[in-house]
Amino acid sequence: MESPFQLLRLPQFAIAEILNSLDVNEQFIFSLCSKKAKVVFKSLRNKQLTPKIIIDDGDWIEYIGAGDDKMIVNRLISFSRELNPYSEFIEKVKMGNVDLLLWTKYGRLKVHCEDDDDTKMKVVTDYILDLFGVGIFILNVSDMPRQSVDLFYGKPIELLSSWGDTIEPDHLSYIVSKRNAKHFYISNWPKDFKLNDCYQVKFDLLVVHKAYFVTLEHLIRFDCVEIRMERLWFSNEDLNRFLMHWINGGSPRLKCFVADIRNFNQQLALMDIKVHESEKQTRIYKSLSAEVEFDNLEIRRNDGAVASIKYFQESWAFAFAVWPDNPDTPNRSNIVRMIDNLLRGRL
Repeated sequence: MESPFQLLRLPQFAIAEILNSLDVNEQFIFSLCSKKAKVVFKSLRNKQLTPKIIIDDGDWIEYIGAGDDKMIVNRLISFSRELNPYSEFIEKVKMGNVDLLLWTKYGRLKVHCEDDDDTKMKVVTDYILDLFGVGIFILNVSDMPRQSVDLFYGKPIELLSSWGDTIEPDHLSYIVSKRNAKHFYISNWPKDFKLNDCYQVKFDLLVVHKAYFVTLEHLIRFDCVEIRMERLWFSNEDLNRFLMHWINGGSPRLKCFVADIRNFNQQLALMDIKVHESEKQTRIYKSLSAEVEFDNLEIRRNDGAVASIKYFQESWAFAFAVWPDNPDTPNRSNIVRMIDNLLRGRL
């Protein structure tokens, strides 16, 4: 890479001002110019401008710029299995102790990787995470997630997303056994998935977009703060059993549950459950992934915990949430937007 020697002769405050005015791609390229360039960038960068890193199934690394309320995803670098003869330039760079071929096409950075060789992907990822001092914000995996899960095992992951049309039960079991992320989004829950006694589905947030095959047995064994199930189509009897399970002390970490319920019947769903009416007629609950507007109906756990309940006729969804709700932090707002984008197919 071209030497940044002249820039590095400037006073530190001037270098810092220039580096922090660059976009993330330019900062990444600058760091590759020399070992000193990387050290200088890491020491002088504005920590408040740290990007959020997204890894997409070993194909590319993307980022969301700091302070971007629209959460726009930008490409940082791609991994290519073939050298393109029509690339604009090819140059050898060093990341860690590994020499890599870096090339561009239409202004996009790419790294050459051999087929079935994930070593360079890990080297590049480790370099970027170290450069910006971050963990992985989102790890997107397809229907064969073992390689990616193994590749980034031990790295802090905010949101793991499995977006493939299908995922085999043993692959989901593998993800669950690793429990390497705070939040987990899965597009399709596999048929015939069985929970092993030696592990639990344990995440802060679990979102299933197509939950046709999630059973009551699954739900009562999930150890999550929030569970959100679309197209679950629970029966009223199953919903009643699940609520009774919570009232009697089951799922103690659970704070919020939202699921599609077919042909909701309040009398059946709340049979033998004492329902209270609060003084407040309307309350907004901030969950980990959404904001839910409740009316004044509440149920209570045997230890005194209070939960609002509501059935939304227009969306066929039943919601249950334990007070108090979550503080509205920037990180929560980011997760809310990302989950919404995933459910709408925008990510």
